[in-house]
Amino acid sequence: MIPFPILRSKALNIVKFLSRHRLIGAAILSITLLAACGPAPLGTSWAGLELIGEQQNILVAFNDRLFMVDPVDGKTVKLRNQQGEIRLDDNGNPRVWDIRQNPNSFFSTPVFDGSSRLLVPGFNQVLYTVDVPTARIENGTGTPIPSNTGHLVADLAATEDLIYVGLSTRNLVALNRDDFSLAWTVETKHGVWAEPVLVDDTLYFTSLDHNLYAVDARTGAERWTRSLEGAAPDSPAYVDGKLYVGSFARKIFEISAEDGAILNSYDTIDWVWNTPTVVDGKVYAADLAGNVYALDATNGLSELWTVKPASMSIRAAPLVTDKYVLVASRDQKLYWLNRDNGTAVVDAEGRALVREMQSPIFSDILLIEPNEQTNITEPMVVVSTLSPGQMLVAYTLEEGRFLWTHSLQ
Repeated sequence: MIPFPILRSKALNIVKFLSRHRLIGAAILSITLLAACGPAPLGTSWAGLELIGEQQNILVAFNDRLFMVDPVDGKTVKLRNQQGEIRLDDNGNPRVWDIRQNPNSFFSTPVFDGSSRLLVPGFNQVLYTVDVPTARIENGTGTPIPSNTGHLVADLAATEDLIYVGLSTRNLVALNRDDFSLAWTVETKHGVWAEPVLVDDTLYFTSLDHNLYAVDARTGAERWTRSLEGAAPDSPAYVDGKLYVGSFARKIFEISAEDGAILNSYDTIDWVWNTPTVVDGKVYAADLAGNVYALDATNGLSELWTVKPASMSIRAAPLVTDKYVLVASRDQKLYWLNRDNGTAVVDAEGRALVREMQSPIFSDILLIEPNEQTNITEPMVVVSTLSPGQMLVAYTLEEGRFLWTHSLQ
């Protein structure tokens, strides 16, 4: 049996197997978690991306850094005082939004409270509070989470009173938001690597123990549990009383949110490691063999189309717009597909609209809309690669025109 390497203290290279809110590869998936043999190991980590505020600044969580990038020009956001003036350091250089917290690491996307504070999970099972205007950690080395069942690799969910945290070895815990004390625990047999989904007073979450859970968001009391027949490393999508979720059983499920009954399922060619995207009654997903699926949610998940644009794994969820489905792959390419039939979008010269990067792409694709408060005049898409020289790359949505690259300094 292959061991589950999450003890970061053993060696630095173990961290490279950890992802931003999901872990990749056979080297970290115990054989007992898997429904059957699967694809070759992926074995790497990637950045967590989130849009912050009306300016749609891009918050990046990667290794021991949190930094914010301006979507207009791809440069690190400069810190400003209350008068809007750029803050300078002792040498007269602009201060930028960049936090480095060695020896801890960030593999999960922070929770933004909509005003001035971030709640940031640290890999070593601590939570930080960060003041956004000053990019300053308010609680020093962080507040430890009162549990000992794993590290933090899953994105958080939160209400005004509680914070919901999945732990990488097993269990999901709820913490009181005022002091991070333990409110309750839901026990699982293996790790929780994906963000819980909160709908009204019910919390839905997946686990590597093959199950989808529904619990009372206030107390943690179980409402139902449903087997997904394989490990489930990503979140379900909730739409109109139904949950859509993929698993390593090579399936996409449609499940009743009320009682957990499986309403429909669809067999995929390979493992599904992304949250299905549901738009206008259609479900879009991809698998780790490079296939993309469009299913009709109004007709029992019947197949609308299936294509294989990529030669390698697609981990990130498809980005769906009015006209396009965009997918990014381990083969270092970003693909534009026609939403109606899955065929390749072609450019003005009749060539398939594909953009190739320097390194594989595992992070989700960001869509940034035009904004009157900035100089963003047309929709743009941003992807993150594994190359420090292309941590972020931006293109226009319509033509795939290159806009900028952000490189790690």
